[in-house]
Order: sequence, then C-alpha cells, then structure tokens
Amino acid sequence: MTVLTVNLVHHPAHGVLTLRGDLDFSSSELVPPLIDAVIKAGLRHLVVDTADLTFCDSRGLRALIHAERTLAALGGGMELVNLHGRLLRILAITGLAGVFTITPDPGGTGQTVRK
Repeated sequence: MTVLTVNLVHHPAHGVLTLRGDLDFSSSELVPPLIDAVIKAGLRHLVVDTADLTFCDSRGLRALIHAERTLAALGGGMELVNLHGRLLRILAITGLAGVFTITPDPGGTGQTVRK
C-alpha cells in the first residue's frame, strides 16, 4: 500500500488535482475537502492528473464519481488526465469511463476521448 499524496493548484479557469499513490478506502476521504476548496475558490472545473496513481479501489472510484457529480451539479465538470493501467481498465470494464471526460495527454492534442 502506497500512501496517497495530493496536490491542488488553482488556475484562473480550473483547478488541477494531482494524485500520487493509492486512492482507496483509507485515503478516499481526502477528496471531498479538495472539491470543496475548488468550489470555494470560485472554480467549477477540475483536472485530475492520475499519472502517479498506483491503485484505486471502489471507495476511490466513488470519491471520483461524487466529485464529478458535485461539480456537474454546479454547471462544471471534472476531467481525468494521464489515465493508465488498472484505473483505465477498471473504468472500461465497469462502464464508468462514460461518467468522466478522459484526456490521455493534456499537453498533447487535448482531445477528449470519452464522455
């Protein structure tokens, strides 16, 4: 098990949340306060960088879904970037990939591949 570390940076039009480590039962409670911080900053869009996310269980997925729904209810949304490995496979297998905007390379084409 790898401890989850998070980094939230506010930009003029959106927030960027970088996740490193395991997003699981013990760490998923870190996500809601971060979403609250984005909203309190007046932002409605969040980019979640998962390049260094090593594991995500059902509680982690639930936290991400809740974050997406919270922002969508306010007229915004959430984008997952740099998905790979297990998380990408889990989203595909469960059909949850359709819940999120997924961009494979935010520095590249920036094309949304699924929503």
